[in-house]
Amino acid sequence: MRNEQGFSMIKMMFWGVIIGAGVVYAYMVIPVYNAYWKVQDTFKGVSRSMADANESAIRSRLPDLFHVKYLAPGEVPDEFYNNLEIKAGNGSVEISSFYHVTVWLIGPVEGVNPNSDYTESELKGMDKLRAKLRQDFDFEPYAKTP
Repeated sequence: MRNEQGFSMIKMMFWGVIIGAGVVYAYMVIPVYNAYWKVQDTFKGVSRSMADANESAIRSRLPDLFHVKYLAPGEVPDEFYNNLEIKAGNGSVEISSFYHVTVWLIGPVEGVNPNSDYTESELKGMDKLRAKLRQDFDFEPYAKTP
């Protein structure tokens, strides 16, 4: 019997699956964090450079500032704009928002409405796995004039 040397096909497939799963996870999660970082950076810039502006001027300028940061309109949910709070006055700006993002790693559940409150007992088959593999992120960008 000869001793095997090197990497067997099964080892290669095992490591390929592990590395591939990590790449797919990063592919789906990094854009979510990237959008948050762009929003946070924009908020910091607004708090430093628009300290003398009023709330309406800041609100009207935000879409242009997001465009400069290459933040597309759909990268943050509507919840971000609904929860956007701007307090401006006396040479100071405080700007904040909060929003939730759900990343479905293998697709959203199909048996129930994925945006509703549901229990795991209501799910069947692949929907149980889909629900377990979802990732929920809560972001709260905030900046204040120093």
